[in-house]
Amino acid sequence: MKNIPLDFFFNQVNIILNNKMESPDPEPPSKNLLNSHRQIISKKQIEMSLLQHIPQTVENRRLYKNGFSKIIHRLNVRVTSDIEECYFLWDEFSPKKSLFDLWDFRYAWYKGYNFQPYFYIIYERKKNLAVLPLWLNKIHNRFEWFGSDWMEDNTFFVFDEEFIDYLLAIAPTPIFLNALKISNYLEKKISLNAFEKDDPKNIKNINSFKSINELLATFSKKNRHHLKYDFNRIRSFNPKILTSYSDDNILFNKFVMMNTQRFNGKNSERSDLFDSKRKNTFKYFIKNSGLYKTKFIEVYIQNYLAAIDIIIEYKGIYYSPRGGNDINRFKGIGNFMTYIEYEEAIKKGFGSVDCLQIDYGWKHRYFDQQDLFKWEKK
Repeated sequence: MKNIPLDFFFNQVNIILNNKMESPDPEPPSKNLLNSHRQIISKKQIEMSLLQHIPQTVENRRLYKNGFSKIIHRLNVRVTSDIEECYFLWDEFSPKKSLFDLWDFRYAWYKGYNFQPYFYIIYERKKNLAVLPLWLNKIHNRFEWFGSDWMEDNTFFVFDEEFIDYLLAIAPTPIFLNALKISNYLEKKISLNAFEKDDPKNIKNINSFKSINELLATFSKKNRHHLKYDFNRIRSFNPKILTSYSDDNILFNKFVMMNTQRFNGKNSERSDLFDSKRKNTFKYFIKNSGLYKTKFIEVYIQNYLAAIDIIIEYKGIYYSPRGGNDINRFKGIGNFMTYIEYEEAIKKGFGSVDCLQIDYGWKHRYFDQQDLFKWEKK
């Protein structure tokens, strides 16, 4: 069989999908469609034999030596940008263990940025065996995970990890896949330098702690002192703490105001919430709360809003993704927020607190750092 160059294949994908898909669907597909067993046949897709992309050459020898080499001639590849089919594929393969595994969360980013999805599927007859869920980032001009490089806890959607090699072989270029979780496959590949280290995740397992004092005992003496000192200092001002499970626009606008004032790009880094697309994305993922819960924690001192954080709760994980504070007026307010959020998570029986990637010069003091990896092809 004559090998068709990947460039030709992907050019055809772009031509077909751009002609068929003028704009993303305005609303996510209804979840009650899961009860329907009809086969979705997408018009926004192209398909070819897997053999056309990985001919039997020396370079591809390893792809013909794994456990599926005997059926490789029966495998096909297709690419779809039909958002409804993407939803069904996601629901079929996602482990749903992390916030980032949830379609509702990722769909908020799709709705915020309107980047076209490209889901690469390897299948045999009517059985889907592996899916690489991507979108084309028009700002960075590269393929990324569906939902952007803000996503964490990423995994390859495969029936068996042997299919990951096939997914990487057919991946479009340029592509950047970040924040990959450790798996048996990755452990083998990391030793071969096939993947690079990404920024680590900042997370703390609190499952065994019955009180905040037990947690504090795990920190270094210096860091424990700073956290307790700042907590007691702010507490001496008799702060008022408000917690709201709400998508109220007033609360959201307070959050954006505090975050952009704190990170204004002059005396600190510039907040991504200055970007209207990112701001709308945050609105969407708050409104999409259901399987996960979002809330605002506000702290007032003498009628001043000293800090406001967004917290997301899902399956025993307490996520602290973003906040804003008036650090100039209330020194130590950041540590105060860390303290009260840890205290709340322990009291409510959460198993871990996840402060996400990027250390920002302080997270390593109060969180354990978990390795994540990245893969890039230009």
